[in-house]
Amino acid sequence: MEHQDSPTSEHPGARPIFEALLYPHRSLGKRGYLILTAGTAAIIGVYGLVFLILGAWPIFGFLGGEWFLFWYLFSHHHRGNARSERIRLYADHLIFERRDAKGAVVTERLQPYWLNVILERAAEPDNALYLRSHGRSIQIGAFLSPDERRELARELED
Repeated sequence: MEHQDSPTSEHPGARPIFEALLYPHRSLGKRGYLILTAGTAAIIGVYGLVFLILGAWPIFGFLGGEWFLFWYLFSHHHRGNARSERIRLYADHLIFERRDAKGAVVTERLQPYWLNVILERAAEPDNALYLRSHGRSIQIGAFLSPDERRELARELED
């Protein structure tokens, strides 16, 4: 979770009262991802060659298929970390932008006067944070930890 105070292109002269950029925790960066995939490929390759030399050639193919399955699933999961949400609060409106793993952006514009910040099941580990205005409800920060959602709810209410 990152907070910023910067002018936006949509409102060139206006500075938001509050701005937050939310994104999932990334425990493994791009370099770590490359090291992990290359390392597992090397280890599987060595094991595969040993079985190939011993004459158990079908195991070589199964190990290769298993590694490709690992690579596909891990890269799919790693790509999902590109999600993010941006909240910008101005004096007369709030803009919420959600970017999914494929890069598609959905923008919502809400009136801050009628806006309710709702933290459901606040004390429980599976709490949920919503912005509600005029009958519309938007869940925010689903990928954040429960403590981060509580902190964000406090900051939005302030």
